[in-house]
Amino acid sequence: MSHDPRPDGRLRLAAALAVSLAAAATRSTTALAVLAGLAVLAALWLIVSAERSPGPLLRRMAVVSVFVLWIWLTVAVDWRTLSADPAGVALAWQMTLRIESIALTALLLLGRMDGIDLARAAVGLGLPRGLGSLLAVTVRQIAVLEETGQRLRRAMRARAYRPRFSRRTLRVSAQQVAWLIIHASLRAERMALGLKARGLGAMDWPVRPASGWRSLPRSEWAVLAGVSAALAVTLTLTSIWDRMHR
Repeated sequence: MSHDPRPDGRLRLAAALAVSLAAAATRSTTALAVLAGLAVLAALWLIVSAERSPGPLLRRMAVVSVFVLWIWLTVAVDWRTLSADPAGVALAWQMTLRIESIALTALLLLGRMDGIDLARAAVGLGLPRGLGSLLAVTVRQIAVLEETGQRLRRAMRARAYRPRFSRRTLRVSAQQVAWLIIHASLRAERMALGLKARGLGAMDWPVRPASGWRSLPRSEWAVLAGVSAALAVTLTLTSIWDRMHR
């Protein structure tokens, strides 16, 4: 087993991609429901075994749920008659299960990986090195935006700011967005200057080559094998179930 402090996430990324492809390809609502249920059970098992904290996981899934809510409002509702559209409800239900299963699986498998870890894993699976470097920089910029937003929210709470439904809240929110863009741009510029000072550019992010496949720990292979087996069993059994109940 490697003593590299930054673990190799190739197999976890491969497992997440397998779940994403399976959820995107299947048209069976039953299969999507089973995949979402398995993802929820895996999350509960990790939380009970104290391997994951429920707080960050619930916050990230809440953001996904807001996006899912917009899907229901735009797809499942016929705004001309202000009634539910049966075809839209079925489509929105499938999209909800698909998005929730993919998002929760990605959070469970890739939640502890930063931009460099993700780029290393993608390059190890065959992604060109330049695109891997671009992926690392992109993920890092998203993290910069999130960290800057948290700092601004803490500063506003320290000044006893409480948002309300008023014109002042709208004005302060607009100023917060402007300050978020400004501070994130400054941090991104400092990061670019740091890379340039080290002789690197945006496409020369230090993504180290992946180690051999045989050197990967057995636990990572077990994760990939378990996910693959769950996908195969789920898709096979739900396909038989759907054929029997047509």
